[in-house]
Amino acid sequence: MHLPPSTARVDLRQNRRASALLAVYWVIAILSMALFTGAQFLLVELETQGNTSLEFRAEQLADAGVALAMHPKMERWDPLLRQRTGPTEGFEASIISEGARLNPNVLAISEGGRRVLTDLFMEFGLSEFDSQSLSAAMADWVDRDSDETPLGAEGEYYRSKGWRGIPFNRPFRDLEEMVYVRGFDEVAVRYPGWRDVFTLWSAGKLDLNDAPAELISLVCACPPGNASRFVKVRAGRDGIAGTEDDVKFESVSQALDVLGLQGEVKQLVENLVSVDDATARLISVGKIGDILIERTVVVRDRNENPSFVEVRTRRLR
Repeated sequence: MHLPPSTARVDLRQNRRASALLAVYWVIAILSMALFTGAQFLLVELETQGNTSLEFRAEQLADAGVALAMHPKMERWDPLLRQRTGPTEGFEASIISEGARLNPNVLAISEGGRRVLTDLFMEFGLSEFDSQSLSAAMADWVDRDSDETPLGAEGEYYRSKGWRGIPFNRPFRDLEEMVYVRGFDEVAVRYPGWRDVFTLWSAGKLDLNDAPAELISLVCACPPGNASRFVKVRAGRDGIAGTEDDVKFESVSQALDVLGLQGEVKQLVENLVSVDDATARLISVGKIGDILIERTVVVRDRNENPSFVEVRTRRLR
C-alpha cells in the first residue's frame, strides 16, 4: 500500500525534527559533561593550591620555632618554644643534644665502641656472631687501610659480590651509606627505625643528659632498671622531661655515680659518655589546621658560633 505524497512529506518532516531534537539532547549532554569535568578539575586545582598555601604557612611556623630554638640563651623548657598563633595554628619546638644518638664513625674505631655496636645489633634481633661480624665490617669500612679485621670485610668480599669501589675506607658521610656494609641489610629489615638511633654529627660520646634509657643501659653496660631510674632523676621532681626542674649533670663522674657504676666498669664507660655535646638537634613542628610540617635542624656550637650541618623537612600529616 502506498501513502499519499502529502502524508509521506509530513512523516519525513517529523523524522527530521526527531533527529534534530535527539542531536540537541546529545549536545546538551556533552556540554554538561564537559562543564562538570571542568568544574571538578577546577575544584582539585583550588584544593591543591589551598593545601600548598597551608603547607607553606605551616613551614613558616616551623621555621619560627627553629629561629627561637637557635638563640643561645633559649632554654629547652621555655614556653616560647610552644606557641599557638591562632585557633588552629601554632608551633612546638624542642632542643635535644645530638649526643643522645650513637655515632658509628666514632664507635667503629675502638674496641669499646664495637662492643656497643655489637650489643645494639643484638638488640635489633641479630645473632651474637652476626652482630660481631657487622661491627667488624663497619670498622673495615671507616678505617683508612685495606687490612681486613677478624670477622670483618674489605674489598675482596665486596668484589666477590660484584660490587666495586667499596668499602670507601673513610668515615660515613651519610647514614644511607651504612646499608651497603656487609650484614647491615639485616638490620634494616629487622629494625626499620635504625636511622633514629644513629648520627654522624655528634662528638661521638653518648650524652647522658639527653640519651634515652635504652641507649644508656646499652653503652654503660648497666641493668635497664638503673638506666630507667637515672632518666627519672634527670626529669626532676615533676617527672616530666623538658621542664624547668630538670636535673642537668655537670660531670660524667656525677652521672655515672647516679647510675650506680663503680671501679673498673666506671673507668671503661667514662670514655664512651659525656654530658655536654656541642651539637644540638632542633626539631620544630608547625601546625595549621590538619597539616603538620616538621623541620629538623642540626646545629653545631649553638651557644657560641652556630653553624648548620643538616636540615631536613617532612610532612607528618
